[in-house]
Amino acid sequence: MDKIMGRNQTSQWQAILDTSARDYIARFPVGRSALEQVLLRRIDKHNFEENDPALDAAKAALTKVLDDLEQEGAFSATVRLTKERDSLIKRGRSPRVAMRKLAEKGASRDALDDLGAVDPEIEFQAALTISRKRRIGPYRLNPVDRAGIRREEGILARASYRHDIIQRVMETNADDLPDV
Repeated sequence: MDKIMGRNQTSQWQAILDTSARDYIARFPVGRSALEQVLLRRIDKHNFEENDPALDAAKAALTKVLDDLEQEGAFSATVRLTKERDSLIKRGRSPRVAMRKLAEKGASRDALDDLGAVDPEIEFQAALTISRKRRIGPYRLNPVDRAGIRREEGILARASYRHDIIQRVMETNADDLPDV
């Protein structure tokens, strides 16, 4: 009877942890050890007794879920780094700054080299995002003289955008902006 109960608890925990893990991976780029910590906190919320068989079932299910996700390639460094890089770019960071941030977090040079180049259109959209936040370029409220335009170009240059992207942002009219 206990063996049947144990298997049932393991499958229930496996379903719960699998759903939680997939939801978490969809929202955050994460490695195996970080995800394991998140799921262990979820298990700890149930306040199991020291030698409770349900705790053993939950830990067995955790191991199974993590192994399954690893087999599917969910913890691939390239996939994780690509998601993290794209997330930074969507928030207005230039691709160079995004790569620098990933390197600061400990990503290996080989893994960063495997990511490849960013589409220029995505980089342009990121430059528009920072322009909107800073109210420069096509998002400026008041007209500026040539010195003001140079200051705005400097803002984008310090944010590590390429010269051609900066020029394209500055030449964009407010009427030509995509609906955001």
